Amino acid sequence: MIDGEGNKDNKKLFFLGKHKIENFEKNFDDFYDRYKKAAQDNGFTGDLKFVTSYKMVWIYVIIQE
Repeated sequence: MIDGEGNKDNKKLFFLGKHKIENFEKNFDDFYDRYKKAAQDNGFTGDLKFVTSYKMVWIYVIIQE
């Protein structure tokens, strides 16, 4: 979910990447699959978090404790 609210709930996040919003919206499924796999390859199984800022989408995985 793109919420534009950052990390107000203080969950631990691991940064995966960033992209321009227009490219991200056009190819959401491809980006989601790519970053979900990158998270799993790094040992993370949490949900992805998408944050919008400065016409960019910042992609994180939520670290489950």
